[in-house]
Amino acid sequence: MENNKTLSVFNKVRNLTIEGKLIWKEEADVNTFFASVGDYKIYIGKSVGTISFELFNHLYEKIGMLEYGGYSTDTEGLDVFYEQIRRNVQSTDDGLDDLLDQLDSID
Repeated sequence: MENNKTLSVFNKVRNLTIEGKLIWKEEADVNTFFASVGDYKIYIGKSVGTISFELFNHLYEKIGMLEYGGYSTDTEGLDVFYEQIRRNVQSTDDGLDDLLDQLDSID
């Protein structure tokens, strides 16, 4: 039952992120990102080939978790979602546009 609720939260978080309604920030670990919703924290991170989506309450107790590359089922899209967040937070796409502009300016 808990895994179904966590999956529902994941789907809502993904939709809100796509709509630009949820702001993600980078943790000190450059492979982990978080968003806050009220007193709750949502983390997504990558370590040793496993992507984790973790939910914490106001007491910083873990209340839900999904893993891609781990043991959780029904986590299709978690890897793509992680990459989307990473690119948005780290402005990877902006760097590529800047590089293209600089290359175009070379005569």
